Amino acid sequence: RADGAVLDGQAAQTHARAEERGADHVQVAGDGRAQIHLGDEVRAGDQQCARVRQRREGQGKQQNQRRSKRAPELAAEIQEMVRTLEMERAVFGISLESSAPGPAGTDAVTFLFSASGSKPVALANCASGGELSRIMLCLKAVMARYANMPSMIFDEIDTGVSGSVADKMGALICSMGEHMQVFAITHLPQVAVKGSAHFLVSKTISPDGSAKTAIDRLAGDDRVMEIARMLSGSAVSEAAIANARALMGKA
Repeated sequence: RADGAVLDGQAAQTHARAEERGADHVQVAGDGRAQIHLGDEVRAGDQQCARVRQRREGQGKQQNQRRSKRAPELAAEIQEMVRTLEMERAVFGISLESSAPGPAGTDAVTFLFSASGSKPVALANCASGGELSRIMLCLKAVMARYANMPSMIFDEIDTGVSGSVADKMGALICSMGEHMQVFAITHLPQVAVKGSAHFLVSKTISPDGSAKTAIDRLAGDDRVMEIARMLSGSAVSEAAIANARALMGKA
């Protein structure tokens, strides 16, 4: 990839070493020949700087061509996936603009979005928390598939959603688990019931004030009661227990 910062650093170091070596010649020789040596070193450093910058520009151009080709394909795939999460009119796009060379190349990449089907604008300026959660899940799902990741951890990626949207996000996370190991940290019962294994993370405070965290695997009635607690809060009702069993039966 075009790592402009690294290439610029190499060029600067080359130029600095040339000047240092030239200065050494001045101190040792102290005559006209030293000036000749200094000039040769500086010219050699400038030439190497030019070669490094030319290489950087070439790599940046190649990267831009690859991105320009793939961006519409990725945008279409993300848009199709986002629309399955109850944003049927959503529009997703990717904008590429030239920028100063840096570690990410010579492109400024911007994700564009519209939930209503209107002209998309910068995602950071328009999406709500729930919309961002859904888009992020779709992006990670696509990335995981192409990167062949062995494992992925979602830390409350379902923030800002509930009901049927949460159910669909849980199904998408579950489908990712068919090809990789997925850990989903969630407070939503619609997501929790999708997992093949359910762990409860709890924290207790000892009399001396120290905190202790425990992780317990839940199964059978323990899992039903935890799903019911997630549905109804601290007071678990019979209706919540019945709802929990129904959710687990559908999952």
